[in-house]
Amino acid sequence: MSKSILVLLLLSVLCACAPVQIAPSISMQKEVLYSKVWNVAVIDFNYEFEGEGSLNGSNYVSAGKDGGRVLAGLFAAELSRLMNITIIERSQISKIISEQALQQSGVTDPKTATDLGKIVGANAVVMGEVTDYVIWNNLAGYGSTISFSVRMVDVQTGNIILNGSISRVRQLTDAFPNAQLTTKELVDSIKKY
Repeated sequence: MSKSILVLLLLSVLCACAPVQIAPSISMQKEVLYSKVWNVAVIDFNYEFEGEGSLNGSNYVSAGKDGGRVLAGLFAAELSRLMNITIIERSQISKIISEQALQQSGVTDPKTATDLGKIVGANAVVMGEVTDYVIWNNLAGYGSTISFSVRMVDVQTGNIILNGSISRVRQLTDAFPNAQLTTKELVDSIKKY
């Protein structure tokens, strides 16, 4: 068998094993989002530590207990690429969360988030939920899965301006590079919406 046929055969097998990627889910009030400059507070995303286990022949382990903080930071960096978005320094937000005794209870509801946004001088707050922040391995190799959703809330009205979610399974990619690629892909989709 010639080398080119062998290479084509190997590529077709690898492509058949690759997971199907679904486009990010996005809904937004586009006219509101682009109507003014937004000073945005991005708070740590909620994340339930997944630990480790086995599922469908793959062993998985959470990539870290800080998945919510990591994805919020990456999303903030990517969101700042939008021309009308200014991100409020995240260390300032963390300090206020500690001072307001919100660290134990978390900032999970829009009312608490909008109150926090007012305190830090934001006119919008981004909250999120991380459902997967894991690395895995199986007989075919290793990879990672990153899944999260975000919502941007107007501090004055409490209305949701932007909703988005994305899930990416990437073979031969550790969790942090996957998280970088996935947050960039979600913000790129928001820009194209």
